[in-house]
Amino acid sequence: MKEKGFNRGAYMAVITVITVCSIFLGSLIHLGGLLWRIPGLSAFGPLPAGEGTVSGVETLESFGAAKIELEAGTLTIVKGTEYSLEYDGYPSGKTPQCEYKGDTLVITQKMGRGFNLKSMGNLNCSVTLTIPEEITPNMDIKLVMGGADISDLAFGTMVLDLDMGSCVLSDCSMSGCTVDADMGSCTFTNCSMFGCNMDADMGEITLKNCSFTDGTFYADMGNIKLTDAEFASADCNADMGNVEVSGSFTDLKADCSMGSVKVTTDAGSENASMDLKTDMGKITVNGENRGSEYKK
Repeated sequence: MKEKGFNRGAYMAVITVITVCSIFLGSLIHLGGLLWRIPGLSAFGPLPAGEGTVSGVETLESFGAAKIELEAGTLTIVKGTEYSLEYDGYPSGKTPQCEYKGDTLVITQKMGRGFNLKSMGNLNCSVTLTIPEEITPNMDIKLVMGGADISDLAFGTMVLDLDMGSCVLSDCSMSGCTVDADMGSCTFTNCSMFGCNMDADMGEITLKNCSFTDGTFYADMGNIKLTDAEFASADCNADMGNVEVSGSFTDLKADCSMGSVKVTTDAGSENASMDLKTDMGKITVNGENRGSEYKK
């Protein structure tokens, strides 16, 4: 009797089902934790749209670092001539609060009792932080339900932690950047940084015309795209998604469980080292098919 060989397709199918179920269950647990942190979840019904919300502007003092934590609302950070904080669309008594701890500005916003996801659907909350061009503060940002939009500024270190929301950065420079997005995408355009570490559980990681020294990119369910990039080394890992890299670099590692790897090098990067792998997909380097594993 002929012995049956290893069925790679069936094996990967089982692994795929386990991965999808694990990520889905993890998201439910995470969302459950979010709801658990909001006491009195079912105490009240939804807030009527447009009723009971307030807006305001607060003039701020100078600061060397900022720690921002918002339970609801989008955050926008822009360049201006003075320090200020503007908020809009929050229920009365739930607006962002500011305090200073040394040279650190602390902005905290909590929804408290009676708030639920159904209520959030009727709210359009936003916070805009304006800072002068000449400062380069360290930023530590935590957003529970909402995204971040940051443009045309220089920072020291940037830490972004998003539970449910995406982050968009354009024309920014940073000494280091760390992004952790549970349910949302990460998009950087025309940005420069030394170290870069991005982790997206359910969402894409996209860098367009960005430069960095060392980068680590991990996506559970989503693509990783480094377009027209310039870097020394990058390590890209996608469980369920593709990895696409184009530009100038010295060292590239890419590993896809379910997805393809496509690399296009600029002139001058012909001797770049690459370590590329894919379990279910193909590898393409400068238009040539390289199978499922390629190293040079």
